[in-house]
Amino acid sequence: MKNLFKIVLIVLVVSCKAQTVPLNTYYHNVSSGAYFKDTLGELDKFDGTWVYSNSNISLTIILKKKIHVYDGEYYEDIIVGEYRLIQNNQEIVNTLPTNLLDWDNIDERNIGGRRFITSEEVVPCVSCDPNEKRLMLYFSDPQRKYLTSTILLLRYIQPTLGEPEKIIAKIVSTHGVIIPDENSPTEPRVPLGEYLMIKQ
Repeated sequence: MKNLFKIVLIVLVVSCKAQTVPLNTYYHNVSSGAYFKDTLGELDKFDGTWVYSNSNISLTIILKKKIHVYDGEYYEDIIVGEYRLIQNNQEIVNTLPTNLLDWDNIDERNIGGRRFITSEEVVPCVSCDPNEKRLMLYFSDPQRKYLTSTILLLRYIQPTLGEPEKIIAKIVSTHGVIIPDENSPTEPRVPLGEYLMIKQ
């Protein structure tokens, strides 16, 4: 009986370890219940509050790393986030939660994902190093949920001594959209484009 218990325990430990895979592993390469783990800590550098500001626009994005989140079939480490846009001293959109507990409801987040892409994928990055990776996230406007093709590409800029951390956030639309009616906007309220953001 004692030996049987040891065998079952060893099988459980081995199978659990076999289920943990790096973030960019494709779903079809793993079985249900696998854990897509941030084994290299690549998501950590994006966690935090990031701000872009110029004379007429202020964009704040808050990103949080969540660990071992279950999506109904797999577990994964992901980045989730929210944002606020002020344009010409008027708040255009604010999805920042007022209660920090709201961050636990992953399905309600307007920014999220975990996939890293190369400089050649989706929207090519001509200024990126050949081996540089960007983080690709979905970007949702809660008043325009039909814009499902809007994505946020994040490029981390390695800081030099004494400089703050920075990211280049690029908001792009990758496909055509089916709008509810002819008067529906075809872009999110945050303008598509590139934003140099500083970590606060």
